[in-house]
Amino acid sequence: MRVLSVINQKGGCGKTTTAINLSACLAHREKKVLLVDMDPQGHAAAGLNATDVAVHRDLRSALLNLYDEPIQLSEVVTSVDAYLDLVPSMLSLVALEQELSGAQDRERRLKDLLDRGCAAYDYILIDSPPNLGVLTINALAASSEVLIPVDTGTFSLHGMRRIFQVVDLIEERMGRTPLVNILLTFYDRRVRLARTIDWQLEEHFPEKVLKTKIRTNIHLKEAASYGLPIVRYRPNSLGSWDYQELTDELLAREGELAIEEPRERVARNALREERQERPERAEEGIARDVFFCVSAPRARKVYVAGEFNNWRLDGAASLERDEQGVWRRTLPLQPGRYQYKYYVDGQWVVDPENPLRIVTENGIVNSLIKVK
Repeated sequence: MRVLSVINQKGGCGKTTTAINLSACLAHREKKVLLVDMDPQGHAAAGLNATDVAVHRDLRSALLNLYDEPIQLSEVVTSVDAYLDLVPSMLSLVALEQELSGAQDRERRLKDLLDRGCAAYDYILIDSPPNLGVLTINALAASSEVLIPVDTGTFSLHGMRRIFQVVDLIEERMGRTPLVNILLTFYDRRVRLARTIDWQLEEHFPEKVLKTKIRTNIHLKEAASYGLPIVRYRPNSLGSWDYQELTDELLAREGELAIEEPRERVARNALREERQERPERAEEGIARDVFFCVSAPRARKVYVAGEFNNWRLDGAASLERDEQGVWRRTLPLQPGRYQYKYYVDGQWVVDPENPLRIVTENGIVNSLIKVK
């Protein structure tokens, strides 16, 4: 069984469209699929014309009371067709983050709920909300794979870094790292920006960008408005062909994952044991290329400085500006933890896309990066 979360902190990138149509295409191949709608907006249910379905218990109640009652996964599931089931969302799911504040194992509740019935499925897909709150963290913690749809019309490279940082946090807290793949959406090869984004992703995230690209296609929007997946609404459209190609690409990896996953787990466990035996900053190893970028369209000069360069503001710390006003630079860093900040036109600023912060003894807040 494979559990795959569709995640992006930015809305309008084709996240729910991908969750719906990938689920439907897998079901069309007679794979038993469960689609879990973790987005309080409930668009996955609307896209499958399942907004009025009844379930024994709503998802919010199940996650909130998971450890107090013998709740089973089947209680929150409704059937869409022979091979596709759905866990619908409700607007009340918005309150869950506050309700679980300080609760035991709040980040793994979805995983524990899925464990109470996941054996019935070949694939579980999770449609996450467009943020990096507790609902998305639950989706990540439950997943063996993560699919990040990237809108090539309004792509922000620095926004991608935050998702990968959250994936790293999942590894630290739960001892497991989901396999991350990037899917280009709203792709039009005639547009130079789309080709540039494709090249940037390939450069900064090699081997993570899927070969399949979801092209801009009006039939995908029409299918959603009718509450039908594209494979049923217009099976001979570009949108249908693209999502079937995506399905083929993911299905082709089943054998590879079965071989590689145990090997990777052994390697991670060995590395974790090694790290416990020695301080991280004392590690000696091969320098890693770390990509820094910050959006500052009106800035005239931007530097990045930190413990890795003794906070020096010199030419080696200067960032270069692109056409969209994003400043970027790649620096080789040894493994370890480093405090850092950006220096923008004479002012120190923390990295707005990095949730990891540290407060010094003098009360100064710095960004924190971990280089593995």
